[in-house]
Amino acid sequence: MPPLSLSEIPTLSLLYRLGKLSPPSTAISSTPSAQYNSIVSLIRTDITTLRVGAIVNAANNSLLGGGGVDGAIHRAAGPDLLRECEKFDDGCDTGDAKITGAYELPCNKVIHAVGPIYRIDKNPEGKLRSCYRTSLDLAKKNDCKSIAFSALSTGVYGYPSGKAAEAALDEVKKWLEEHKNDGEKGTVGGIERIIFCCFEMKDVKAYEEWLPKIFPPANEDVSNNEESEKNAAVAEDLKKSMPDPPKTDPLQPGEPSTKRQKVTDSTNDMLDGAKHEAKTDDDDWEKVEQPVDSDQVSGKAIDETAASTVSIMNSTESKQEHMSTDQKTASQHGIVEKKDIDMKNMLEKDW
Repeated sequence: MPPLSLSEIPTLSLLYRLGKLSPPSTAISSTPSAQYNSIVSLIRTDITTLRVGAIVNAANNSLLGGGGVDGAIHRAAGPDLLRECEKFDDGCDTGDAKITGAYELPCNKVIHAVGPIYRIDKNPEGKLRSCYRTSLDLAKKNDCKSIAFSALSTGVYGYPSGKAAEAALDEVKKWLEEHKNDGEKGTVGGIERIIFCCFEMKDVKAYEEWLPKIFPPANEDVSNNEESEKNAAVAEDLKKSMPDPPKTDPLQPGEPSTKRQKVTDSTNDMLDGAKHEAKTDDDDWEKVEQPVDSDQVSGKAIDETAASTVSIMNSTESKQEHMSTDQKTASQHGIVEKKDIDMKNMLEKDW
């Protein structure tokens, strides 16, 4: 899968406008913020493909790599990442984080956060919140304008996805509130984008549930009927040209799988919310080793290109097909507001 730039990652504002996230069905206490909704993003993809300031690795205490997202990041970064991590003689405490270079990854930095083991560590929620806060502080300190979080602790560490999403989003919003007067225009605390990058559908569903409660849509995020019809047409056209969402851990060419893979009759896409019905017979499971020391791989105004990434999460086919190199991204601003642009013609030209 080719690297994804920031302009290809949908913000909450765009997801609300496209109808891919729904406003909360019950009364909430959170105050809507168009500013925050233009900073926070949700995507289902391989986190090692994100061309951002920093990605947050779901690391273990040793920082020396493992299975799931930890192993995938180390494989994609190359051996130099391990060499740098070896310099941390004491590794990293649970609830804390360390920052390193990214080497062969398309991002600039890797932040290694050690989440809690849910049923073993004391005060797991406090430690999980600390991972997100410490990671944001490190990003700010190291001038990382964008940061992408994997779903910390929700893999083999056993943290329930719903509770983890609630804690993560609430802590991130508190950090934004504390730094809302810091940083340049278009940023909060110097951060212009905070991305929640999921891999497993259970994590996607958890964020879909909790994002509208903690980051509800502002008036600017609600489309009128005309805009909704136009955006729906744009999303449908883009859906046809994009690769499928990931279904297995990313591997290097020729590398055998190291995780159990479940064969399903159909795969839910993030946006349509269709029911995921998986076979449960023993024949549906590959008998391969399951790593046990880390989590599983999880992902300003935005333009039409961001909607193309929405389609990655929409697809229900099993084979991934990559876009050709001449499929370039469009402008980086104004997908909904530029009503004078014939979106369909633009898409036909670009794709």
